Amino acid sequence: MSAAVKALGVLAATVHVLDPVERLPIVLTPGTEVTDPAIAEQITNSACWEVEPAPPKTTRKTT
Repeated sequence: MSAAVKALGVLAATVHVLDPVERLPIVLTPGTEVTDPAIAEQITNSACWEVEPAPPKTTRKTT
């Protein structure tokens, strides 16, 4: 994995999520930088984020 991966957000609370590939439970602690969008979308309580990540950008094709 590249060191240039940008964090989507930083956690302010401990969260329990499922690994998106192996579907095993994982525990993320406060201060963890979340870089995987599949994990970030599982964290739906905005109080769990120091600053809630922005929604993914959608691209529109112009003609």
